[in-house]
Amino acid sequence: MLRALRGGEWQYSATLRDAADLEDNRQVSYRVEEYLGPAGLVLEAARQEPEKEARRFKLTDEGEAWVEAHAEELLAPTDREEIAELAQQGYTEGTEAKDSVQGYRKKLSRYKSQVEEVREQLNHIQNHHDEYFNRVSSVEKESEDSRARSKEAKQGVKELREAVEDRATIERVESVSEDVSGVERRLTAVESKQAGLAREQAEMARTRALVSRLAKPAGYVAAGALMVYLVVLIAVFIVAQDLLASVLVGGVTGALGIVVGVAVVIYSVGGSVDSFITGD
Repeated sequence: MLRALRGGEWQYSATLRDAADLEDNRQVSYRVEEYLGPAGLVLEAARQEPEKEARRFKLTDEGEAWVEAHAEELLAPTDREEIAELAQQGYTEGTEAKDSVQGYRKKLSRYKSQVEEVREQLNHIQNHHDEYFNRVSSVEKESEDSRARSKEAKQGVKELREAVEDRATIERVESVSEDVSGVERRLTAVESKQAGLAREQAEMARTRALVSRLAKPAGYVAAGALMVYLVVLIAVFIVAQDLLASVLVGGVTGALGIVVGVAVVIYSVGGSVDSFITGD
């Protein structure tokens, strides 16, 4: 009963009866009332309706201390049945422990196999990792080489572009130089032509001046000849009228000769000027 009351909880009479292997609850009440209660080890719970409520008991503080002090005595088997039960319980627990150990051994063997498999997988993964690392290193090296080649290509393109630009600049400068040379040649030709025109204009001015100078004396000559002819004609008319017709014919012929002479002189001067202008 004291072993059943350990733990400080209230226990019914039926629970204590089964624990003590008694036949009746009155035997429980008798032991409590006659021995355990007076010794101050067990306390009974108060009941509101004693006729209807079952009796409950628990250990007092003194009872808890006494049970703890005599724990080994209370836990030891007291009869053959209990000993047999404990032996059967020990055998069962031993068998279960043996089975459990065998099961643990099997589990340990499986775990060991799994560990070996995991170890092999780890080795495989390590090999793949090394291979992957080598591939990554190779790819990184190729990437660096590609970047270097790309940089060289960019530099080459830049230099080529600069060379093309320089060449284009040189070609444009040469083209401009040729255009300037052509313009200079045309300007030289225009200046030469202008100089020739200026010379022609000056020569024409001198020719006009010369013609003017020749025309004035020719006019004087013609006027003088005409005056002389009139004087001769008057004299002939006064002195000898029969010679008047001959004088008229001669005068007209002389006048025409003077006009033709003046015209020839002017024509000769003008032809020389035209030849000079046309370059013939």
